[in-house]
Amino acid sequence: MAQSKTTQSAGRYANILYDDAFKVVVCAPGNEELVKHIIELLIPTKRIKTLTMQRTEQHGLSIYDKNSTFDVLCESEKGEQFIVEMQYTEQRNFADRMLCYASFPIRLQMAQKVADAQQNPGKKMDYTLLPIYVVSIVNFTLKHESDDALEGGFISRYDLRNPHNAELMTDALHFVNFELGRLKVKADEPKQCKTLLEKFAWSVMHMDMQDDRPDGFDDPLLEQLYNAAEFANMTVEHQQQYEQVMRTIIDERAILDFATEKAQKQGIEQGAEQKAIEIARQMLAKGYAKSDVADITGLSPESLAKL
Repeated sequence: MAQSKTTQSAGRYANILYDDAFKVVVCAPGNEELVKHIIELLIPTKRIKTLTMQRTEQHGLSIYDKNSTFDVLCESEKGEQFIVEMQYTEQRNFADRMLCYASFPIRLQMAQKVADAQQNPGKKMDYTLLPIYVVSIVNFTLKHESDDALEGGFISRYDLRNPHNAELMTDALHFVNFELGRLKVKADEPKQCKTLLEKFAWSVMHMDMQDDRPDGFDDPLLEQLYNAAEFANMTVEHQQQYEQVMRTIIDERAILDFATEKAQKQGIEQGAEQKAIEIARQMLAKGYAKSDVADITGLSPESLAKL
C-alpha cells in the first residue's frame, strides 16, 4: 500500500501507525485491558482474565532497528506469552524476523527452567514450553498462496504442523498476522467499516486525522484505543515520550527522502548521459562531424574521443 501518510497528527489523537509510536501509546503502562482486548480480537480462542505487560529491557533483549521494534511481551495468568508487534515498513524475510522474535521468550522460559533445576538438584529438566504467540500488526500485505490463508479478510495464522495431514507438532509456537494493507475503506469513509476488524484497522491507520471517534465505533476495544491515543488523556511525561518518538521518525524520514531524491536524480542524470552516448555513436557512425555531435548531444570532445 502507499505510504504517503504524514507523521504529524491533525486531530486530537496520536498517530499509532508507526512502530515506536504504537509501543509508546498503546503499550503504555495502564493499557493492559486494551492490549488484552487486541489479543482477544486477533486470537478469538483466547479469553484472558489478566495480562501482565513486560518491557523487553527488563529481559536484556536488544533487538531494535530502524524498521521494526519488539514492542511488548505480554503474559497471561496461565503463563502464555504474547509478543505484540507493530510493523510499519515492509521488508524482506518478514517471516524469519518473526521467528527470531519468538526465540526470545523461548530462551526466557528455558533459562527459568535451568535456574529451577540448579536450585533443585533432584528435579529433572523439563523442556515443556508454555504457548508463545507472535502477534504482528503490519501496514502492508503479505504474500499468500491463495486467499484461503486469510480469516475475515485480514488475518493469517501459522503454527507447526505436518504438511501431509495437518497434525500439530507442538502447541508451543503460533504466529498471527493482521494485515492493515488489506483494508479497502478510505480515510474519509469510516461508515463503510462493518466489522470490528475493519473498524480496528481503520482506526489504527486514520485515527490521528480525526477530531472525534466515528459513530458506530462503540466497541469497548475501540473506546479504550481512542482513549489511550487522545492527547488530553496523556500525562506530560507520556506526551513528551510520544513527541520524542515522532521527532525521531520525522528526522529519519527526512534523511531517507533526501537520500532517495539524490539517488533518483543521479539515476536520471546517468540515464540521460547514457542516452546521449548512444545517440552520439549513431551520429558518428553516419559520418556526422564531431563538433555537430557535441553540440547536439551535449557531450564534451573528451567524451566523444572515447567512443
